Amino acid sequence: MAYLTAFLKNRTVQQLVLFTACQNLIWWLVGSTASTGTPLAWTVKLALVGYGGLVAAGYFLILRHHFQSTIGPILVVAAATLGLLAAPSEHLIQLFAILLCVFLVLTYVPQLGLQSVYGLIVFSCLAACGVPVILFLLRNHYLSSQFLVTLLPIAASYLALFENYYLLTDRDWRLTLITPAIFAVVTLSLRFSGTSVVAVLLVAGHWWLQRHLKWHYQLVLTGIVQLLVVYLILK
Repeated sequence: MAYLTAFLKNRTVQQLVLFTACQNLIWWLVGSTASTGTPLAWTVKLALVGYGGLVAAGYFLILRHHFQSTIGPILVVAAATLGLLAAPSEHLIQLFAILLCVFLVLTYVPQLGLQSVYGLIVFSCLAACGVPVILFLLRNHYLSSQFLVTLLPIAASYLALFENYYLLTDRDWRLTLITPAIFAVVTLSLRFSGTSVVAVLLVAGHWWLQRHLKWHYQLVLTGIVQLLVVYLILK
């Protein structure tokens, strides 16, 4: 009991739980924008919650430990298994479920050069599309171009907020403004509103804070800020 209490009081564990919750809320918020169609069975929902929880926890550990975590990839592989079980006869859904997992495991292979701008772009697209696309496909049995367009600012938020975790080398600070600028252009061009402007300001605030915050607190801050940003985009 004492061991469990100490485990739960561990700051890394607390941050992992908070970050994982934020990521899953983002995915289900985005997926709820297409709430029409066939209701999901509770077993499918349970499998997707488990899948999303394991994936988010896995890449929290992977990114926090600079692609050196041994537990992170294990969680990701477990997530891929749950993703396959969520829709055993739907191969397209299974593909979306395992793509992010496969990518995260491949980032550990230095020869592939995925800890880079290219890796950041791929991660942003896969993280934004994974669970939301799975939810849409399970409910509607097709993919809507209109729904895919709503995923663009979500992918751009990953691009802007997770840049520091894929580009670890020192760079001219002006270069770090590129991804927040991309997010601003994508978000405001698709929907110019007061909430979208606040979302852009939040990303700008995150950019400033990351330069002054200790590394141990940066990733959990990213998760919280992204949840607020996505909520404002979808509002």
